[in-house]
Amino acid sequence: MEQQIEPNLPRIVGDLPALSQCVQNLITNALKYGSEQKWIGIQARLTEHGLSGKEVQISVSDRGIGIAPEELRHIFEPFYRSPSVTAAQIHGTGLGLPLAKSIMEAMKGQVTVKSTPGRGSTFTLHLPSVEQWARQLETKTTEVVSS
Repeated sequence: MEQQIEPNLPRIVGDLPALSQCVQNLITNALKYGSEQKWIGIQARLTEHGLSGKEVQISVSDRGIGIAPEELRHIFEPFYRSPSVTAAQIHGTGLGLPLAKSIMEAMKGQVTVKSTPGRGSTFTLHLPSVEQWARQLETKTTEVVSS
């Protein structure tokens, strides 16, 4: 396991047990779909995205089988299992990624994926910082009051 955790990351708004479940699901998938080397990379960093503000990103990477481009749009659907994964007899329910997506959306974040077949995948949890979350809440409150 290789890890890169930026020091002094800001606080985020969220549910610690739920966030832990998301990270655990991603690590389990990295082990399950990773290569024989079982290499896993974990990274946590602060990024700033123009108007969307600051967010903490937690990424889990593997160097495994990867995901075909045509399958990427399905992987967050409940019970979806890739034909290649089924053929390889890799066990699972197809619920880990949909659960992670639901948890991230409930915490005003999102989960994204980058993958190359035969080279591996990186799943990233995007979580607004407390500062950004408060700014979004303030904007929504102002919109309601102005209406």
